[in-house]
Amino acid sequence: MLGDLLPASRNGRIIAVGSAVEAIATGMFLAAATLYFVGLVGIPAVAVGGALTVANVLGLLGPAPFGALAGRIGSLPVYVGLTLVRAVGFVAYAFVEGYAGYFAVTCLITVATRAAMPLLQVIVGELEPADRRTRTMASLRAVSNIGMTAGFLLAAVVQWAGSKAAFVVLFGFNGAAFVVVALLIAKAGRPTGARPSPPPEKAGAPGPGGPSPYRDRRFLTAALANSVLLLNDSILFILVPLWMTQQAGLPGGASSVVLAVNTVLTVVLQVYVARFAQGAARALRLLRLACLPLVLSCALFAAADGQGVVVALVAVALAVVALTIGENLHAVAAWELSYEMAHPRSRPQYLSVFSMGMSAQLIAGPFLMTAFVLPGGAAGWLVVALLFVGATAAFSLAARPFTRPPRAGASPAEPSPAGRAAPPAAAVPTAVS
Repeated sequence: MLGDLLPASRNGRIIAVGSAVEAIATGMFLAAATLYFVGLVGIPAVAVGGALTVANVLGLLGPAPFGALAGRIGSLPVYVGLTLVRAVGFVAYAFVEGYAGYFAVTCLITVATRAAMPLLQVIVGELEPADRRTRTMASLRAVSNIGMTAGFLLAAVVQWAGSKAAFVVLFGFNGAAFVVVALLIAKAGRPTGARPSPPPEKAGAPGPGGPSPYRDRRFLTAALANSVLLLNDSILFILVPLWMTQQAGLPGGASSVVLAVNTVLTVVLQVYVARFAQGAARALRLLRLACLPLVLSCALFAAADGQGVVVALVAVALAVVALTIGENLHAVAAWELSYEMAHPRSRPQYLSVFSMGMSAQLIAGPFLMTAFVLPGGAAGWLVVALLFVGATAAFSLAARPFTRPPRAGASPAEPSPAGRAAPPAAAVPTAVS
């Protein structure tokens, strides 16, 4: 089973080990940090929430400058540097004694984390051949889910101890873990005899004069649509627990079971569905297919609203399964399409812009779910379903030209006219417009 989850290549397996270590450390921190800073350091809970909000706003802006830097010096050194910054940040948490220190360190780690995420996709694309790229990304996500779960369980030991010394050990462990991650990714990036031969223009390699993603209307449309589809994350972690307790009257512990179902299904499904997303055409079909279970989950929640505990229990079980299937189909389709739509000479910049959708939904999603969808009942779920349909349609229109076969005689690095429309006469050349 584990062998099926791991990537096939040496480099992919090394990166997977790094992802597992990172996920364990992150899971431990997420499960225990709030208890420490509120209960032991004495920072008010509302202040902790405010710091996280500001950090997520800064995280929305973080990928752009680091993506540009990666476009100049390479994604690998920038990713390793950002990982080491996170290591320093976690160690610094052990010395935080008040709100100012917590605020500064939280912003630092969040910005570094958001900036590093898209660069890992670029690194995978550089190290893995095209037919294994998305499968490797799926493997990393599956391994990360397992690692995160292990981190949650390990955090329970720290929480049980309840002492400042135990939390200091946790922060030190996290710092050491991210140093290990940096070393593993650096090792994976070293040339080996088994490494696939790069194409004439290595995908994602820095190059002079690369186009800007901010002038690429198709890519920006896809990135915006993807941020809407990512609302499945806010539904699962924000809306579902609240709906189960407030609207359906289910016990609070039931939401933990639901999250466990999502985690297990993601581990099982992620690598399997990745095989259907190779190439832009197949990935686009998968994206459209993902919309169906996402909309179905909304319909199930809407139909069960106010119908009693038994109906709610059945509906939430089916809805979370549908939501998880849609989430996994969307994830692999978005990885492949974003990589295919990104200009080869500006891939770090492009994927950094695309990744901003996650930060955007982390900021807007919780407010949308709690202020509009939850009190809106069935009408609120209908709005979310319509958002999923509209976002899928917009993403599909933006990506459709990239599904056409390349022009006969074009070089591997030369985009097809169908995929990259020629600029109008006398206009400054741009990528995918």
